[in-house]
Amino acid sequence: MILGQSILTIFRNSWVMVCLLLASIAALTLMIERLIYFFRNRFNPSKGLIELRRLLVSSSPATALDWARGQKNSMGRMFTVALENQTLPSDELADLLYSLILEERLRFERLLGGIGSLANVATLLGLLGTVTGLIRSFGNIASTGSGGPAVVSGGIAEALVATAFGLSIGIPTLFMYNYFSKKAADIAIALESTSDRLVVMLGRYKLRPGTAAPAAETAPATSRSEPATRLEDSAWKF
Repeated sequence: MILGQSILTIFRNSWVMVCLLLASIAALTLMIERLIYFFRNRFNPSKGLIELRRLLVSSSPATALDWARGQKNSMGRMFTVALENQTLPSDELADLLYSLILEERLRFERLLGGIGSLANVATLLGLLGTVTGLIRSFGNIASTGSGGPAVVSGGIAEALVATAFGLSIGIPTLFMYNYFSKKAADIAIALESTSDRLVVMLGRYKLRPGTAAPAAETAPATSRSEPATRLEDSAWKF
């Protein structure tokens, strides 16, 4: 009970409270979805590089590729693309991995715009509920000609609950929005540093004695009438 008004009664008499309830459900749903996605795509870049190097040295690129495909996260997808395109020059491979990192960052930042918008909307709806509650109180005073507690309690209760409800939604939602945004930026930086080391590692692996020559060098000669870039383009794996 708030000033003689039950919570259920306040919700029934205020459309702003109903909007705040819907906003809270939507914000909670989006935050849970992002938490699950970030948890499922967590990775350790240092341990991943060490394991990849061990497989390349002690086993074969095919074994390393199978291991990378089994890593269901951003690091595994980057390792997979790098191993599938290891015959490319280092600068082209670096550009390819950078484009992949941008795509991964978009995946991590998905729905963050909605979370940020809901944080602002909830706070503004709480302010709107405060205004509508006060308008209701003054309207009751004007219609009855008196200002007793029974006249203004309904509007004041609506104003107080709307403000508290809006802030209780907006503050944690804004906190989670900032957390997810910082986390996505940190993951992108970690992937960029890992990709640089990965390009160097694959370049040195190709220079090892006994390493199989790149497929582009051992491929049969093509016809002179065929464009020179056709063979190079066919080596890209997306």
